[in-house]
Amino acid sequence: MAIDVSIIIPLYNKEDVIWQTLNSVSLQSYKDWECIIVDDGSTDKSLDVVESFIKEHPGNWKIIQQPNQGQAVARNNGIANAIGSLLAFLDADDLWPLDKLSTQVAALANNPKAVAVFSSYAIFGNSKKSLRIVRHASSKEMLTRWLDMSGFGGGLESVGLVRRSAIDDIGYFDTVLSTSSGIDFSLRLSKIGEILVLKDIGLFYRLSQGQWHSNLDELNRNTALIRGKYSDLYQGNLERSHSAYLFWASARKKSRGYQLSEFFKAVFNLKNGRARMLIRLIQRNLKSTILGRMQGRALRQMLTDLESKNDD
Repeated sequence: MAIDVSIIIPLYNKEDVIWQTLNSVSLQSYKDWECIIVDDGSTDKSLDVVESFIKEHPGNWKIIQQPNQGQAVARNNGIANAIGSLLAFLDADDLWPLDKLSTQVAALANNPKAVAVFSSYAIFGNSKKSLRIVRHASSKEMLTRWLDMSGFGGGLESVGLVRRSAIDDIGYFDTVLSTSSGIDFSLRLSKIGEILVLKDIGLFYRLSQGQWHSNLDELNRNTALIRGKYSDLYQGNLERSHSAYLFWASARKKSRGYQLSEFFKAVFNLKNGRARMLIRLIQRNLKSTILGRMQGRALRQMLTDLESKNDD
């Protein structure tokens, strides 16, 4: 049976939210899909929730189980079992707006030379009063700022739609990487074709505890590997940029007084790039907050509608 889109969801201990995620797939206006849930050795009731959901919601669902090996391995397992000509990735705690797939599929149909499409996305936490929006001006800007860590990531792992033929060209996710597997995969895609970036909101990205990007040791290991692979693509000192980001990520866990003191020190020592990085981080956060406030009411309503449908 021919399928247009294969959706791949790596799952590990998300029993509280996986029902909502699957329902945002089930409710998509675009219906020609299969959804492959790869259980990465969950130790909670995630798999029970998935099986219960599938019984209540007819669709082209597949469950694959594997010992715990990490998200990159789980995604690769999903890719190996996918039959779609387009592959969409979605993390087990995030949500898609109802027209996410239809909008992106149309974009690729209208741009046959493009190898992938990304969309803008909204960031939300337990409180939905302060949504933020991440919107990139172009794929070049997105990849550059993602690579040097001065901007938000592109979100490939939850918002990307990629041609299967492109994945056959570049290979699967690098399983040596964890926090940086998405940027690595995206940079390899950019080498073989155009990446589209849509202004439409294609994802509600959920903030939660224990996410990979908050693990500074793992982030440090990943950034070193990324520098080894992509320093030649960056016009500047990538090591200095990564070092500055990691410094402020660590400082964020300390007091405001400490952060302010370190900022003034950085201003008088411009060579280490810390002041420039902090200014860029403030700018990106301010921009995403302003965009979120401009569209906050509509997005909150969209999110509320999604969650109310999830309760049906």
